[in-house]
Amino acid sequence: MEKKIGLKTLEGVYTPTLLTILGVILYLRLGWVVGNVGFFATILIILLAHVITFATALSMSSMLTNIKIGSGGAYAIITRSLGLEMGGAIGVPLYISQSISVAFYITGFSELWVNFFPSHSQIIVGVLTWAVLSIISLKSAKLAFRIQYGILLAVILSLISFLMGPNLNTNGIVMQGTFEMGSFWTTFAVFFPAVTGILTGATMSGDLENPRESIIKGTIGSILTGLIVYIVVAYWFAHQANQYDLLHDTSIIFKLARVEALIIAGVMGAVLSSALSTLVSAPRTLAALAENHVVPFHRLLSKTNKNGEPFNAIIVSSAISLGVIIAGNLDSLASLLTMFFLTTYGMINLVVFLEQVTGIISYRPSLKMSIAVPIVGTVGCFSVMLLINPVFSVITFGVVMVIYSVLKKRHLASPYGDVRGGIFIAISEWAAQKSAAIPYHPRLWKPSIAVPVEKPEDFKRLTRIIQKLVYPSGRVYYITSHKEAVIDENHDRRIDEVLVPLREKQIFVQKTTVTSEKFADVLVPTLQCLKSSYLPPNIILLTISDDHEKQEKLRNMVYMVKPLKISVGCLWLHPKFGMGNERTINLWLRDKSPNNDLAILCALQLSRNYDAELHLCRVISAESDRRKTEEDLMAFIDEARLPANTKLRVMKGEFKALMNENGADLNIIGMPYDFESMLRIIDSSSSSILFVASGGLENALV
Repeated sequence: MEKKIGLKTLEGVYTPTLLTILGVILYLRLGWVVGNVGFFATILIILLAHVITFATALSMSSMLTNIKIGSGGAYAIITRSLGLEMGGAIGVPLYISQSISVAFYITGFSELWVNFFPSHSQIIVGVLTWAVLSIISLKSAKLAFRIQYGILLAVILSLISFLMGPNLNTNGIVMQGTFEMGSFWTTFAVFFPAVTGILTGATMSGDLENPRESIIKGTIGSILTGLIVYIVVAYWFAHQANQYDLLHDTSIIFKLARVEALIIAGVMGAVLSSALSTLVSAPRTLAALAENHVVPFHRLLSKTNKNGEPFNAIIVSSAISLGVIIAGNLDSLASLLTMFFLTTYGMINLVVFLEQVTGIISYRPSLKMSIAVPIVGTVGCFSVMLLINPVFSVITFGVVMVIYSVLKKRHLASPYGDVRGGIFIAISEWAAQKSAAIPYHPRLWKPSIAVPVEKPEDFKRLTRIIQKLVYPSGRVYYITSHKEAVIDENHDRRIDEVLVPLREKQIFVQKTTVTSEKFADVLVPTLQCLKSSYLPPNIILLTISDDHEKQEKLRNMVYMVKPLKISVGCLWLHPKFGMGNERTINLWLRDKSPNNDLAILCALQLSRNYDAELHLCRVISAESDRRKTEEDLMAFIDEARLPANTKLRVMKGEFKALMNENGADLNIIGMPYDFESMLRIIDSSSSSILFVASGGLENALV
């Protein structure tokens, strides 16, 4: 069993998060920001940046008071709301960014070191620093974070030294900027990475004694502390240095210090702290991904040692960072890494927004807030991404979607319920209310087929033609009965198996099972219930058997469903030829038949999905009617927008004989008024037939 390290708020969240915020930008870029845009605009930049991060922290805090978070921090929050696929799509780039960030921090530290000790090799300094930090992270997270107390002291002393330093400004406070080195938003993009370390402590969620309380208090506390420090330091830069020096000397802070060595220690300590905290937190993200089988070698990477440390994940993370250090300068990737962090923050805000708008009762956090908070956080994060680098923003979203697609295909089993179903339910409820207020019009018609089935095997032989009838946007309702109230798993699995081909085509499929000794007794009540649903069926598809007993059952079914005013289709599949070559469809239209519209719409669906040739057929009683009938049918083809290759067949003679003479793979015919006539047509047919009777909801001309 994993041993609980039990980090407290101060050591596990507040200190590492604050030290990540008070990094290189505070010391080496804030002065330039003040020189470029002036003190007033700098305050606006600081406030805007902190509004986004503070909104993210509040959103995260709200989620933490609603769920029991395990290991993984931000990844865990996103996973529990949007599922393993989206959690992994965000978590994998986040982990890679964390691992590479370690190398950036160490490289930054070694560059500073070589500036003060030019005779030393930067690569050797980097590798030695990496080795020391890796040993500390392998030893204990508690040790790593307690070392940061000393670094925090160095940062505090450096700030005191800065605030007590000499005044080099003889021109008054730098209130207005020249913007000569960049616009307001360009300067904002330079500054914003300073506040992207707010989830450093949250990533340690699995190692905290009280994750919920520590993450909330520690993160919000560190953000507020950072805000105060940045405002104070920005004012002091504007007060102590002139605009030219601020713009052209990025190391001006060393000249403004009372004791330069303290500034050096503060800068190097802040960078070193960021490297150490990230090196400790990155393996936690990897281990959490491995626990959910998101990454390869998950068994190996999720293991912990006797002290509860994810030893293998630490080794892998350290190896990645070492490889980046040896590879050399990768400054071009810095913006891309910031994008992945911002995507994570944006998704946390989006999660809270979605939880609120869906109205699911399971979302009842102790820390409630206005919906404006996650909106500000979401819009802010994604807007800043576009401001910093639009190209990298697109790349980031592309990477996330590729990973999501890969994970989606793996059908990961999540132990947590997520909010995705609630989102679609909320959308469906909204759509149902809107559509219910709009009167039905035939132009909205699309095939929605109810198929009564006694055994799954009976449905299997119909799967292909049903798919061709409803694809791409129709619906299928599988209706069956079961003698016992409890359906055994084996029977339910067999039903799911025959529905697989439809679901693979992304066709809406709903199965309905009712308890009854006699299927026919419950068919009408079941259809009545379905007709009252939000997405009701509009056609019931029955099959015609050569068995006389089953034909009698079919006669009764057709008679019973007539009062429901639902369209009916009776399909007879030829016992020898079936659907033949699936290349030709004969559509037989009687003049002014009430079934013509449904017959035409079914023929259009089948001819399009089978890629079959459509023949428009009509029987005339006198040869003198031929020309007028052909002209009418040609005009009808144009008005009904039938395929351009539709062929006309106007014939004189007896219908049954003509149907056999003009062979096709499928004949579509309006259903005769009496059942016996339908059976007589079947007896003499050499190909399959679909009889249709309209319920009055179709119009092929709209």
